[in-house]
Amino acid sequence: MTVTGRPKGKGAGRTPKRSAPPPPPDDPAGKPGPRFASISASRPADRRKLNIFVSDPMAGRRARYRTSIDVNNEPGLLPGPVGALVEVIDYDGEHDQYYTPVDLNEPVHLMQGGLLPNESDPRFHQQMVYAVTMKVVESARRALGRPIKFYRSERTPRLRLIPHAFYGANAFFDPKSNAIFFGYFKADSDDPGPNLPGQLVFTCLSHDIIAHEVTHAIVHGLRRYFLEPTNHDVLAFHEAFADIVALFQRFSYAPILREQIQASKGRIQDQAMLVELARQFGYASGSGQALRSALGVKPDPTLLGRTFECHDRGAILVSAVFDGFYRTYEGRIADLLRIATNGSGELPAGHLHPDLVERVANEASVLADHVLRMCLRAFDYLPPVDVTFGDFLRALVTADLDVNPEDRFELRFNMIEGFRIRGIFPDGVFSLAEESLTLPTCDDPGLDLDPHLVELVQLLFAINARALDWAGRVVQRTRPSSDGLAAFQSVVRESDEDPDDADEEGSLLPSERGLKRKIGQGLGHYVSQRAVALGFEPDKPIAVVSFHPVHRIGLDQRVLVEFVVQFVQTDETRSAEFGGIPMRAGLTAIFSADGRLRTVVSRPMPHPGVTEPFAAAAGARADRQRAFVEAIDLGDPRLAWGPDGYEAVRMKLRKSLASLHAGIL
Repeated sequence: MTVTGRPKGKGAGRTPKRSAPPPPPDDPAGKPGPRFASISASRPADRRKLNIFVSDPMAGRRARYRTSIDVNNEPGLLPGPVGALVEVIDYDGEHDQYYTPVDLNEPVHLMQGGLLPNESDPRFHQQMVYAVTMKVVESARRALGRPIKFYRSERTPRLRLIPHAFYGANAFFDPKSNAIFFGYFKADSDDPGPNLPGQLVFTCLSHDIIAHEVTHAIVHGLRRYFLEPTNHDVLAFHEAFADIVALFQRFSYAPILREQIQASKGRIQDQAMLVELARQFGYASGSGQALRSALGVKPDPTLLGRTFECHDRGAILVSAVFDGFYRTYEGRIADLLRIATNGSGELPAGHLHPDLVERVANEASVLADHVLRMCLRAFDYLPPVDVTFGDFLRALVTADLDVNPEDRFELRFNMIEGFRIRGIFPDGVFSLAEESLTLPTCDDPGLDLDPHLVELVQLLFAINARALDWAGRVVQRTRPSSDGLAAFQSVVRESDEDPDDADEEGSLLPSERGLKRKIGQGLGHYVSQRAVALGFEPDKPIAVVSFHPVHRIGLDQRVLVEFVVQFVQTDETRSAEFGGIPMRAGLTAIFSADGRLRTVVSRPMPHPGVTEPFAAAAGARADRQRAFVEAIDLGDPRLAWGPDGYEAVRMKLRKSLASLHAGIL
């Protein structure tokens, strides 16, 4: 029998010899010639997928409310997880034990996006807090145009996440520990809502609670004195901003957004999944509703004047921002609805066409991201101390106008309207026109940076650009792991001047620490020479709280490069007058790349020698802070029965986020 195709004759059936490829040509020194390989084939993955609950386990019983999000793939991520910016420490305070840390680098976890959502597995709880935290940090980093820096405690440079810290219906960020503590509790036995009566409810499994608390940590890193209650808006702003980030972060999850738009026929305000926050926590607490809602406060210009509890007051600000978002969303999808309905605007019964849903969802997602960036960018236009809701409105308008001059869908106009109909007005403006709300520019050449300081700042611009350079980071990540980790850290967080940091010799950017020290000294000299002109008292020291370069790209691809500095002056001698909180003056100064002072946001120091135009504003600040303390004292029974010494430090004790969040986050 003959098999067709079998080789015949001598050597039949033998495997043919394969010749080795020729070696690369040698150079004159005898070294092998270069070999080229694609970076894409040799570098590790840039992103890592991790499974989460989109809202919380109550909604997560339905499969579509379990999704995977992608975060930066940190080189050298340790079990915990422990990364460059955050570390998860799973200590159960109620049972005094540690749970086994999850290793997200195990092959099975890499293949399926980490552990699958599971209420009963502490390792998934660890994964959940890490994934949502890194997603929020990434959103803040993109908006601010620089690495995120948490306000570090004495004990740790990383933000600590403790998923099972204690038994109780609470979760809070503690600045002293540089940690977020998540509690767990049993659902109400009589009215648990969709939960099982008495079941354990973990705050670390709520997307909204995690995002809310991480935002508190980010805000504290950006403005550390926003935890000092100097007027009714300060702590309310902290709470409102944390809710704003949690709310708009959810719009980035495309599958859920498409489903909610299909179900509501585009009326996203009708969908609880999109506008309500911490639903499981609220129902499990026995309230019969979500903890808070973006639509929980109807427009009422008189409400702000009679609402002083910080969560209730903050809800007014949240509703103002969401109102501006929704008005703009309606304008962005109006043409799509006209096309889909042949101009009638009346959608037919039944399901929307999938293409229409996709387009509408894209408009909602893009706009939500724009609003979130707008809100985060506003921080560079806020004063370092004594913030008000009106300050935030002016900062929103200025921050967006600087990078997006053409307001095609009237987002800024709609934001102003959302604030106006709720009675939120800034001080010192003549109208609510955009040009009036925009922070004024400075035209005094005497307040520009000195030439030698400009040279140092421009070197810092170059270092910041290197840190944000994607191509350079890709090359670094193809090298040994220590170099890759250093490159990653330069992108996710700012290097510090702390003695615990790596030495300059082994740093990715070896001159950064010394350069920042010189710039800090130069800025100290700059402000001391111009103290009176900038609203400070000349005989008291002025601290350079922070400074950083900013690189931003607008919707029209314009690049904005700025240098933002915060100065703070403290008068401890008046702390007794204000319930233990010292009188502080603050200044946010925004310089152009060539050292010209563009914008000043000032909180002047009230003192006998204060000059115009600061005298009226400084006096009004002192009167407002004094009246605020007196108003809070009227509702504080501890002044009658509290321990000795309470009166002298009462305002400091009232700023604790742990006590502020007790039962209501």
